[in-house]
Amino acid sequence: MTSVPTELYHHHHDHYQQGTNSKLLTTSMNTINTNDDMIQIKAQRELGIIEKLCSTYGFVYCCHRDGRYFFHFSEYKNDIHQAKIGDVVEFETTIDKRKKKPVAVNITPANSEIIGENRVDGTIAVVARQQALQHNGFPQFDFMPDGKVTYVKKGETYFLPYGLTDLQEPTIPVKVGDQVSFNVGQDRRTNQFFARNVALIEKSIPSQTLSNTKRFRGVISTMKDSFGFIEREDALKEIFFHITEFGPNVATNTIQPGIEVEFDIQDRHNKEVACNIIILPKGTVEFDEIDKAPYIGRILQPLKSKKVDDTLTGRLLYDAMDKKMSELPFGERDRCGLYTLLENDIVQFVIAKDKRDGMMRATQIALLDQSFLKSKEQRQMGIVIKLDNTTGGQIKCLSLDQIVSFRFSEVMKDNFQISEGDPLEFTLSANTNNGDVSHAIRIKLISKDNLMNGNGNELRLTGIVERDANDNRTERNGRSNEMSDAKQQTNSNEPVTTPVHRQQEPGIIRYISDGIESTVQYVSTNLSNTPTLYCGDKVEFSMASGNKLASNIILLERHRAHGWIAIVREGKGFIEQSGATDNIEPIAFSMNSFSSDSTQIDLGDEVEFSLRKVSGRLTAENIVKIPLTINNFYSILPTVHRGRVVSPVRMITNDDCEVLGRIQKIADDGIPGECYTFSITGIKNKRVILLPNDPVTFSVAVGLDYSKRAMNIVLENETRKGKVDTVKGQFGFIDFACEENKKIFFHNSEIEGGFELRAGDEVEFYAQYNLKSGKPCASKLRRINNLQRPDRLITKLKSINFDENTRQKLVIVRQPRNADEKSKGFTSARIERAPGTLIKSQN
Repeated sequence: MTSVPTELYHHHHDHYQQGTNSKLLTTSMNTINTNDDMIQIKAQRELGIIEKLCSTYGFVYCCHRDGRYFFHFSEYKNDIHQAKIGDVVEFETTIDKRKKKPVAVNITPANSEIIGENRVDGTIAVVARQQALQHNGFPQFDFMPDGKVTYVKKGETYFLPYGLTDLQEPTIPVKVGDQVSFNVGQDRRTNQFFARNVALIEKSIPSQTLSNTKRFRGVISTMKDSFGFIEREDALKEIFFHITEFGPNVATNTIQPGIEVEFDIQDRHNKEVACNIIILPKGTVEFDEIDKAPYIGRILQPLKSKKVDDTLTGRLLYDAMDKKMSELPFGERDRCGLYTLLENDIVQFVIAKDKRDGMMRATQIALLDQSFLKSKEQRQMGIVIKLDNTTGGQIKCLSLDQIVSFRFSEVMKDNFQISEGDPLEFTLSANTNNGDVSHAIRIKLISKDNLMNGNGNELRLTGIVERDANDNRTERNGRSNEMSDAKQQTNSNEPVTTPVHRQQEPGIIRYISDGIESTVQYVSTNLSNTPTLYCGDKVEFSMASGNKLASNIILLERHRAHGWIAIVREGKGFIEQSGATDNIEPIAFSMNSFSSDSTQIDLGDEVEFSLRKVSGRLTAENIVKIPLTINNFYSILPTVHRGRVVSPVRMITNDDCEVLGRIQKIADDGIPGECYTFSITGIKNKRVILLPNDPVTFSVAVGLDYSKRAMNIVLENETRKGKVDTVKGQFGFIDFACEENKKIFFHNSEIEGGFELRAGDEVEFYAQYNLKSGKPCASKLRRINNLQRPDRLITKLKSINFDENTRQKLVIVRQPRNADEKSKGFTSARIERAPGTLIKSQN
């Protein structure tokens, strides 16, 4: 055992520690800070380590939960100049009102360890040899010493680690078995117990035969958290061991049942324990002497349920060398496979003799094919229609026309891989644990020729639709036929019957048979339980010899894909498919593909759809809008980063687009960092248009597959600038490069201030996607120049056209411009005239 009873140590000065709780709590109500930047909350003392120190602030890492907190030097209640990285401190947490983030306050230095006052007597179990590791010049707090001391308390044996620095007399070497005394210490950062201040009491008496000690071998039979038992090779018993006896260089996850080991035996407190354990190569330890001569026998008693006190529950009968029938036991591990053995089965085996007690048993038991010929066992044939990666799958039984389940353990040969569509031979057995439901046992792989001979000349296979049957319809949502038929009716009551002949293109089903991947064509007229198939649908079909088309096609599982609306343009658009990699292929769709005509969609909406392949391109059909589940795929980290757009989500042509963009992280010092992909789901304002090199803020989200994406993307400055190119009545265009266009549309209703725009005006606006058409457009336009004269001319006019004595001045009624409001200067001839007209100023 590695835990330590709390009564083994006492500490009168630590009023925070309560048992082994990870948090240090106080119950008083304190004011965290008196200024207005902090929120007054209930004080909660926690233990941490100073992780970073800057000029006026630093960061502290919480030991007992994943937290890294900012603190200001003014919150350190001791001399901050004496603080260094790695110091243990106690602190409280509060919320900064301005940034809404937790910060550390009321920071005080603390002791990292509690050492009990009572001395405990024990024995050296493992001699410490490794020096304490250093990190940044300071001892690494999570370093685990390789030395061990053991002691007994209330009938229980405990092991505590100790290091070379814990010895009171480092110059006096200690050995295994030496009697020592020590104090029990607990590291408050990790709650790990240690032996401290180890003092030698009495040297162990060296054994005369220690150098000639025999090494023992065995196999680990039982493994608990930190200890286990080894089945010995030399005796019919088990011996206790502790995990620390493997040494520091052995990973704990490699110590598992079935590992072969070599060890010494020591007497500790009148009990034999294994020590100095090393791992042996597999096959080194042999409990049995095996006679390699094969024997033929008959199962007399199959294996029963597992029992702790009797593992050899099976019995078989065979003809011995003296021509007398003999009986041998066997157990679970003596079979060549895990498939079921039944009474009167004919098997082949070899005889094993236990080296420890001379007991003989049958092992390497394998079922022979002649057992099925001599028995009255009824064998069935079927095809694998579904596989589970871990347990088994389902078989379509051809003779009984039913689906039965099976487990991989029932396959009689494990040297081949079962695939969907493989023909199998098996026996049906009732599962008493599952309401007598039939399942397949004793499964054998057969050839397709044998399956055809047993089921006529027709073969049943399973496959995946690679390309659906295309009958040249332009609309594939199941509503196009009715719409086209309605258009053929005249205004009269009687419809005009116009025959329409459509030439159907056959679909393709991909399947695997005998380990070979093949394809077969099909037509819609051969579908049995569905009017249409889509790409990815799982089907079962018949294929007769000499026929190039699949027949009697049955839909087994409808493939429905998920995704998000990435781009919408005038009734068409593209979908980002979920679960795709960075090399994602956009899925095209049209508004007619939605199941309901009243569906209102927006950018970022999540949809469910079926796939079709038209002219080598994937398209979405039968689209249904569903609630958003993007938060189930990604967890957003709280840190907000700054960055720039490298490549946005954009439309390239009418038939091509990019549904994934890239954002590059920009550090505080302006150095470019890592690039992250993003999609329309990661943009907060999904109507805003992102362009290359746009400054943004974002957060990093981690997916279920540990991939990273940019989320919560916000454009720092949404205001754009451009020059009006043309004005045509109630709308116009601005010179502004956006996606595939070099100009962006605007409507006069979006102009603020009520002024009239002319070609050449410089304007500020917001670039967004139109809610109805999905095209880029400008909104909230504001003119930033008024076509005025330069400031130098205006200043000059003010100085020469204002008379201080008469209080008269020159007023410009209209700025000079040509009639077409485009060309510069005047085309008419200029004549000299008096500048302006002087009028009296109104007081």
